[in-house]
Amino acid sequence: MSATPAYDALVVHHWQLHHLEHVQAILTWDRLTQMPAAAAPARAQAQAAFALVMKQAQDDSRVSEWLAAAANEPLAGDAEANLTLMNRAIRLERALPPSLVQRRELATGTAMQAWSRARKDNDWGAFAPAWVEVVDVMRELADRTGQALGLSRMDALLERHEPGLRMARLQPLFNRVMTWLPPLLTRAVARQQQAPAPAEPVGPFPAPAQRALCEQLMRKLGFNFDAGRLDVAVHPFTGGVPEDVRLTTRFDASNLLAALTSTLHETGHACYQQNLPVEWLGQPLAGPHSASLHEGQALTFERQLAARPAFWRALVPLMREHYGDQPAFDADNLLRVVQRVRPGRVRVGADGLTYPLHIVLRLEVEQALIDGAIEVADVPTLWSERFVALLGVEPGESFAEGPLQDPHWVQGMFGYFPSYLLGAMVAAQNMAAMRRELADFDDRIAQGEWSVASQWLKSRVWQQGARRNLDEAMHHATGSELSDAALRQQLESCHDHQH
Repeated sequence: MSATPAYDALVVHHWQLHHLEHVQAILTWDRLTQMPAAAAPARAQAQAAFALVMKQAQDDSRVSEWLAAAANEPLAGDAEANLTLMNRAIRLERALPPSLVQRRELATGTAMQAWSRARKDNDWGAFAPAWVEVVDVMRELADRTGQALGLSRMDALLERHEPGLRMARLQPLFNRVMTWLPPLLTRAVARQQQAPAPAEPVGPFPAPAQRALCEQLMRKLGFNFDAGRLDVAVHPFTGGVPEDVRLTTRFDASNLLAALTSTLHETGHACYQQNLPVEWLGQPLAGPHSASLHEGQALTFERQLAARPAFWRALVPLMREHYGDQPAFDADNLLRVVQRVRPGRVRVGADGLTYPLHIVLRLEVEQALIDGAIEVADVPTLWSERFVALLGVEPGESFAEGPLQDPHWVQGMFGYFPSYLLGAMVAAQNMAAMRRELADFDDRIAQGEWSVASQWLKSRVWQQGARRNLDEAMHHATGSELSDAALRQQLESCHDHQH
């Protein structure tokens, strides 16, 4: 007879929820990669119905009884931590009525299809009505979550992606970045104008060859293809569950570096997912706890590993195997191509120096929108004004290069964008700690032993699951809580001292 029957019942309950989440994740992956366009309305209805099934399971009346009883059971260590996270999860879920969960699925499913069409047709007017419903749903969700937890709208949305993070902690971090980043950008652009441009790789680069190289790169980073796969999507993403990870990229025959960098990014997400603590899979403790930690793993590969000259020394021979040789295939040259500062309109193609400005822009817009300071109709104007002010670039006429470029807001992911800049800080701090602790790090990377980075991250971050919040997790991994110091040092090293 177990001494913890109520806790045991909760463990089984969370396993059932995990199985349902697996099904919903694969339905979403299929919708974004394989589904025929005409199936979209039916799929939105189906996923809304399934979301209601999941909500009913989450709201099982016995859960409250189990939680109350489990509080008096002899739990310790990880089990006690898991129960704390179970209580947090139920508070978040109970804040939302089933009708709102169903509305959210219907609204986001409909808006995603409107978004895809509007990007092709450059038609904001056709998209806006569908997005209005998403924004209304997310404002209500923020209000209900805030009422349950005593939080403002933005803090309530942050809580769903970054437990414990508040705007009072976030805004000073971002403000500090904005004191040193614009002057560094000005210096870097001026210095770049005085130097000859690097040689750009010349295509075409057939998609099959790009896929083969990307899959080779993924294997060397430690991705397990027996528990995941690579596909193509309009906007690269990683989905699924730890046992069944789906990541996507996109191929451009004229630009081989775009697929390489997006695959590096998504492989960071995917390896994190695959290496969460297996003994806790299905439970809240397995995590991941933090969107910023998740983005930090992706950016450790994309922005930090790929900023090391040693990485390109190992990659160039593989590129020659797949594409043949050409003058641009030189490690120092390719590093200069990747690090070249190009203030532009598209976030996912932004260089490491201008990327944070894209995130600051999105935080400003989404905070104004969620707080009700602006409405959907006002977004294009505010976007244009702030884009020019932050990046010094005219936003152009294409909404696909403007406020329609990302699917996050369309999917209701308000409060998520800050994780990209926080994740850049995580990644820089990770890399600084790795190189500090591993004296032969660059030598091993140059020899193609890229899994050395994965092994460090696996023990320090991935297998820790959701045991710690963001600052605690970074202190455990690197010895100090999150700051912008390592990111500043890395960017200044790259751009004040060009290779």
